[in-house]
Amino acid sequence: MIVTAIDSFYCRVPVSDRARQHGVSPDIPVTRVRTDAGVTGYEFFPTWGRGLELARRLVVGQDPHHIERFLQQGLGRCPAVETALWDVVGKAAGRPIRDLLGSHKDRLPCYLTCVWPGLADQSEVTYEQQARDLAYYQKHGFKAAKIRSFRRPVQADADAVATIRDAVGGREQFQLMIDRTGPYSGSIWTLDEAIIMARRYEDLEVSWLEEPMNRGDVFDHARLRATVDIPITGGEGDRGLSMFARYLQHGSFDILQPEPFNCGGLLITKKIAAMAEGFGIDCVPHGTHGLALAARLQIEAALANCWILEVALTNPPLLPWEQWEHCLALVDQERLFVIENGQFVVPDRPGIGIAVNDDAIERFRVG
Repeated sequence: MIVTAIDSFYCRVPVSDRARQHGVSPDIPVTRVRTDAGVTGYEFFPTWGRGLELARRLVVGQDPHHIERFLQQGLGRCPAVETALWDVVGKAAGRPIRDLLGSHKDRLPCYLTCVWPGLADQSEVTYEQQARDLAYYQKHGFKAAKIRSFRRPVQADADAVATIRDAVGGREQFQLMIDRTGPYSGSIWTLDEAIIMARRYEDLEVSWLEEPMNRGDVFDHARLRATVDIPITGGEGDRGLSMFARYLQHGSFDILQPEPFNCGGLLITKKIAAMAEGFGIDCVPHGTHGLALAARLQIEAALANCWILEVALTNPPLLPWEQWEHCLALVDQERLFVIENGQFVVPDRPGIGIAVNDDAIERFRVG
């Protein structure tokens, strides 16, 4: 089997008026790998410009099984192509990717990362609205959610969490995670501010505090982690393996959170998780939404130290399946994913686990 073509484009699938009003885009990115055996691999993330040129130079005309070799040659800069290759290999073998990478589980609890419309710091959303929306998700079987901690003064988001706790109950009833997102919050907490907020969130039974300091700050994250009890997490912005090795060496995080589209793909994510496992640290990759969740389910089902899946970004008050309803136009299945009692059932179809309709991809393709 030889790779014959790699391309990347968008499919434009109509969305409902309600979905559009809540920020759902009709444009779905696609990266596609074709072979001379008639096996086609997909990932629903773009590969553009020099990345696409690099991937074609490395992979076209080659056996798609040589993923490690391609990574050593630079394919980590084209993570969607790497995933599409795994889709090809899985389909050729008749097995889902999780089986190829060492299947560990067939279900994954999830949490919803919620971002409300308006200003990024969520200051246009009342605490009460956040509480109502998370209680709504709880009534639909979800048991965990993450919100931003961008507001000023820094104590404001702890007050929001207190209001949410009144609506959803304690940690046993509903887990809450806090995302600071380092500099992307608009400001950098000092170490003192981070300690103060971490202790507030501990009192509110928050499950973790994500990227409270600047991204790549190995030492202040380590100092914070040594000072407080709440788990400190991070790593979504890092590429390759070296920064994750530094985080582990210096004790920066309780949980590593590689983003497969940043770190280099599924196999690099697996390697990061293995390094973390050696240090007794969990690995919970950064999340995504819609069709791109398919490959995430596959890789996370193969990680022994991953215990929850991030569904990001969720646009309240839409339920996840309302956000990805339009994606069904591109597949031959009635439901994109099966969610039972807040848990995703990991698909066991070959490859990424989605029955992509090749004809529909062409029908909705734009550009």
